Amino acid sequence: MTWRLSKRQTVRVISFTIAAVLLVAGAAVAGFQLVSRYRSTIEYGYQQALNELSDYFTNLQAALTKGVYANTQTQQYGLALKLVSDAQGAKAALSRLPLSDGEGDAMQKYLAQVGDFAQYMTAKLSRDQAFSNDDKNSLQKLSGYAKEIAGQIEEISSRYADGDTFIGQAQTIRGNLENINHTAQENTLDQSFTQLNESFEDYPSLVYDGPFADQVQQKKPRMLENAESFSKLEAQKNAAAFLNVPQNTLSYQGQRQGNIPAYIFKNEDVYITVTIRGGYIEEMYKTTQATEKKLDFTQAAEKAQQFLRQRDFTDMKESYYVTSGNICTINFACTQADVICYSDLVKVGVALDTGEIVSFNASGYIMNHSKRDIETDTLDQAQAMESVSPLLTVKKTARALIPTGGTKEVLCYEFTCKGQEGDNVLVYINAETGMEEQILILLQSDGGVLTM
Repeated sequence: MTWRLSKRQTVRVISFTIAAVLLVAGAAVAGFQLVSRYRSTIEYGYQQALNELSDYFTNLQAALTKGVYANTQTQQYGLALKLVSDAQGAKAALSRLPLSDGEGDAMQKYLAQVGDFAQYMTAKLSRDQAFSNDDKNSLQKLSGYAKEIAGQIEEISSRYADGDTFIGQAQTIRGNLENINHTAQENTLDQSFTQLNESFEDYPSLVYDGPFADQVQQKKPRMLENAESFSKLEAQKNAAAFLNVPQNTLSYQGQRQGNIPAYIFKNEDVYITVTIRGGYIEEMYKTTQATEKKLDFTQAAEKAQQFLRQRDFTDMKESYYVTSGNICTINFACTQADVICYSDLVKVGVALDTGEIVSFNASGYIMNHSKRDIETDTLDQAQAMESVSPLLTVKKTARALIPTGGTKEVLCYEFTCKGQEGDNVLVYINAETGMEEQILILLQSDGGVLTM
């Protein structure tokens, strides 16, 4: 049987079809306009970030140049604070640009060193110490590079200022938007920053003490300095003894390079790394999970201490800890002559359901541990306590070597205090000068004890 549409039905079908086509077309136009507005918004953000980066580098160059010639502590301190602020602003602006992986790394390192050096300056000034010739030379080196880079960034910024060339033109916009307008301009920004990176190829090392200083970045593990190389078989033997398993149950997984080169072994659900030089156990972790919490921190700490003693890590003092996934990870620091050496850090993870040790990390210990010549205190405890704020009540006192953030350590009195508002505060007073070296707030929660 053949169905025939009436004239009215035919008109309706045609009308609905036209309406549907118009609706789709309208949606497409609206979608295109939305995409265009979205692209314009993103492009504006990119250009704003590039302009800000240019301004920050100009400011950095000016402040660094002034720092070379400033001769009073008041001026030097103000310039140091300005450098910290501008370096942070430049890093934030750089992070908002659509650069490929690695293209901004050299500049990020430079900005980190500027901010780090400025903080080193403020710390030195707060101790009433004058700038050395090395400090002045470092300022001149930083200033010279800031001047060169500032000019290049200003040139890049002006290239996009006319509106004919777009920073994000060849970038894929996330959210299922496709690349459009592929032209010869593709990756122009990446290419510009590749050229900028070349400017840093001969970037000199800076002489100062801070976490981003070249000597810190290139720091060698102290425990491995004069250590002999171990074969895979010897390393496997050490790993088996550490895990208390037969040696033939460990399979070799390869080598890991980096600051602490190591062999990697596996035993069922356990991975363990052994340093190639020295044959030390650097790290161990088990893939098993803890299902419930039966032990408290005190019990977990005793399990961890026992584990460390059995493996010749003696005189270790627990400090902070964090609990996650029913595993309590505890930080232990080495003690020497009743002085806590916070750089010599070992982390031990304890499963709170069984008390089993599920992780171990001694990278901090291997990097920093050595027999230290601890100086005699210039100040006694009572004299050092005079530097503690009267708003704090001292509850406990210890002596500690704390890292400066670079390669040095400072001998301090560690005062555990209670604030007027109930805050738990750690105050570190330099045992030689009586200056406040550091103040930390202890954060206590169900998840552990951490500092900020």
